[in-house]
Amino acid sequence: MSMHGPLYAILGGGIVADILLWKDKKSAAAILLGSTALWFFLQVLEYHFVSLLCDTLMLFMAVGVLWCKFAGRIFNRMPSEINIQLPQSTCIYFFGTVNWFLLKFCEITSGKNFKILFVAMAGLYMLSSIGTYISSLNLLYTIILSVGTLPALYARYETQVDAIAARCIGVVKNLCKLFEVKVLDKIPRHRKLN
Repeated sequence: MSMHGPLYAILGGGIVADILLWKDKKSAAAILLGSTALWFFLQVLEYHFVSLLCDTLMLFMAVGVLWCKFAGRIFNRMPSEINIQLPQSTCIYFFGTVNWFLLKFCEITSGKNFKILFVAMAGLYMLSSIGTYISSLNLLYTIILSVGTLPALYARYETQVDAIAARCIGVVKNLCKLFEVKVLDKIPRHRKLN
């Protein structure tokens, strides 16, 4: 089954969709392995983030110096000059996303739409409640793992997942009807007389 379906379009149809649907296997695996390693160091080994960041940078600096000094002797090739820069489009996208988030936050907090305000506050309350029982790092890792694997699994088993989801929706509808008949219909209501 081709992965260029509606899910590919929903995910943006570009590099992000390729990674989330595992069309770019190297990048998807690198992201999951990197996040797993970060989680392992911070959660299991109880490494502190600043220490891990500094030690990692020192390791990369040492490897870079060794590569620049000895690559020509060992591999008979001259090392290229190291130049790492983020593309300007990445920075524009990042700050555009931050600005969109701030705009939505101001829009919600203005109180013009109380339904959205209530939903946002309820969602934040649920996240806060979950946060008291689960470590933030474990929650973040679970989200990254889910985002990195679930879209690809859904694309692969789309028909089976849709069939199970349809059955679950049917069960929920039946439970709602049962609740309405057994509970809501028995509540006396005031009727207006003409």
